[in-house]
Amino acid sequence: MTKTEEINRQIQECAPLSAAEACAAEAAEFLRSEKREWMLAGQRYYENQGDILRRRRWIIGENGLPREDPTLTNCRISHGFVRKLVDQKCQYLFGRPFTVRAENPEFERELCGFFGQEMRNRMKNLCKEAVNKGIAWLAAYVEEGELRFLKIPAEQVVPLWADEEHTRLDGVLRLYRREEYRGKEKREVVRAEHWHRGGTDGYFYRDGKLVPDPERWEMPHLTIDGKPYSFQEVPFIPFKYNEEEMPLLRFIKPLADDYDLLKSEDANNLLDSPNAVMVLTNYDGEDLGEFRRNLAQYKAVKVSDNGGLDIKNAPLSTDAVNAHLERTRKDLYEAGRGVDTQREGFGNLSGVALKFLYADLDLDCSGLETEFAAGFEKMLFFIRSWLFLTGRGDFSGEGARLILNRDILINEAEAIESCAASEGLLSRETILENHPWVESLGMELGRLEKENRQ
Repeated sequence: MTKTEEINRQIQECAPLSAAEACAAEAAEFLRSEKREWMLAGQRYYENQGDILRRRRWIIGENGLPREDPTLTNCRISHGFVRKLVDQKCQYLFGRPFTVRAENPEFERELCGFFGQEMRNRMKNLCKEAVNKGIAWLAAYVEEGELRFLKIPAEQVVPLWADEEHTRLDGVLRLYRREEYRGKEKREVVRAEHWHRGGTDGYFYRDGKLVPDPERWEMPHLTIDGKPYSFQEVPFIPFKYNEEEMPLLRFIKPLADDYDLLKSEDANNLLDSPNAVMVLTNYDGEDLGEFRRNLAQYKAVKVSDNGGLDIKNAPLSTDAVNAHLERTRKDLYEAGRGVDTQREGFGNLSGVALKFLYADLDLDCSGLETEFAAGFEKMLFFIRSWLFLTGRGDFSGEGARLILNRDILINEAEAIESCAASEGLLSRETILENHPWVESLGMELGRLEKENRQ
């Protein structure tokens, strides 16, 4: 290498990365990260596709080396503990209709237009995504002249955080696969979108590099009457399960795998009865493999004179297995902060005992609710911006709250008595919010007003 070439190499190494190179480096790091692996694993376990389904059985082969034996019984029983725990949290927080409240009645009416049934369902799915993957993402965009919000799979989103607490975004890189036609040929391509405060830039992701897409370059966040506008913020909103952005699976995977493995191994034992030791006398055959085949196929074996087959049985330790499974199940719900509806005496609990049973679930969901309140605040920014840009009002100083009506099992008679006893001490709206028969506070207030007018 000449002196000039060496100097050029050093200059190239010290030169700052371009935006495309920096984004490509972030993308490559995210795609191979442990965090993304946990996201995919969380979704896989939610779909009841645990590691037990990949299990293979091994024997000691020649030279003492292990080798797989596909002829061995291999029960692979996956249990849906993750799905049950995730659904419990989502239904607990979003099973009943939530309420959006604002001090400004006009702003509240505008918000109701954004939080219809479709958005309510999307919020519940966001909760499921956050618990499964540690974080969920909602993207703000404009379609057909309306501001909309779309849930983006977390494994597609590479956040470029502006602070160590992960509260503000400098940008977002989204990578996703899609099938496109090149002439008459159908190909799968990996697209990349770099969302920043000024707009978005489109790329193709090839061989670890970002190649600009001229058709999707320097696109605005939104267009109103043919004029491009920017939100001046990255239109991606994070909804976290916890501050550390760790999925539920991180806390319960060893216990779930242990339960699946022991239950599967116990099923293998019952089917194979490996505790039965067969004692052969004067066997009339060539090898033990032939003996096992004859026994499996014909339920009989050939022996010579004075030969025989004696089976020595050792009883299966089902009590020890059941005790271990019960202890693991209890630990699962403890670590997952859920409610085991199969526990003894569950159906007879009420009042304080029932609330105590829900304590861990309530504690976990309180933290989740706080994280969703932060996400809701970010949603309000884009809603206010859209209302202002479209001339529907300036609500920049107006606040609003997301009120989640938790869906807990209660003793209805006790709840109704408590509501009746609170008459005169609490407002009518507070009493109606806590009444077990009221599903929608606004609808119930409307019905009461209609009755009073008659």
